[in-house]
Amino acid sequence: IRWVLSLISNHLGDLMRQAVVPNGRAHSGGAAGTMAASGRHWSLERHTCIPIYWPNIVGYVRIVCTTTAIAIAFTFPRAMLVFYFISFVCDELDGRLARKFLQQSTYGAVLDMVTDRLSTAALLGILAVLYPAKAQVCVLLQALDIASHWCHMYSSLLSGGTSHKELSKHHYWLVRSYYANRIFMGACCVSCEVLYLSLYALHWPVFEDWSITSPWHGIFTQMESDTTPPQLSILMLIAQVAMPGFLIKQIINLAQLFHAMYGLWLHDLKTM
Repeated sequence: IRWVLSLISNHLGDLMRQAVVPNGRAHSGGAAGTMAASGRHWSLERHTCIPIYWPNIVGYVRIVCTTTAIAIAFTFPRAMLVFYFISFVCDELDGRLARKFLQQSTYGAVLDMVTDRLSTAALLGILAVLYPAKAQVCVLLQALDIASHWCHMYSSLLSGGTSHKELSKHHYWLVRSYYANRIFMGACCVSCEVLYLSLYALHWPVFEDWSITSPWHGIFTQMESDTTPPQLSILMLIAQVAMPGFLIKQIINLAQLFHAMYGLWLHDLKTM
């Protein structure tokens, strides 16, 4: 592991020394050579070594965390939730860093979307194994998620966009609202992930003690002294709260797929 990390570190060092700041001058090393024209460190600006943009580095960390979560999903459920949560935080962090340092790129957009789709598909695959009776539902959700975003990304690139989050006048109002309002988009995405993770955790006995006493017990019924108050599963409550956002997200996926295909149709008409 140390040898691999050393190799990666040396390679990244070589790439950094070859990077170019926005004014086109190569870094020559030393304290003066590490500063961009704006006065900030060159790595905090746009430069030619796009794979080591900070949001992309966060994306690599996210891939490692997601891969680890999937690898231990059937053996260490608590650790799986921790690693998946870290991955989810990285998904939010990379976009913020890209906007803060003006390091948006097609490379990063594709990396982000592919990681999103594969992590969600993997989580649904795990749920299909844990809940065989609902396996077909999980497969259909996988297919809708991948097809919707892939077609939307392809349609966006053909229309001159650099990301699947760019909008056009052809999009349904709900899709426009989804991508234009980050709070709305975040709520829908979080709802999906939270619902899937809640269902995952509900399968494992280790989470059975995650419950609270029902607040309604004794209000409409006469309590006896030896009556055990009923318990409500916290995970089930979280899943129920996340359900509306999950349903909205699936409606958006369907609308996005429809309008992406419509955009491809218009593109074909223009090239005839």
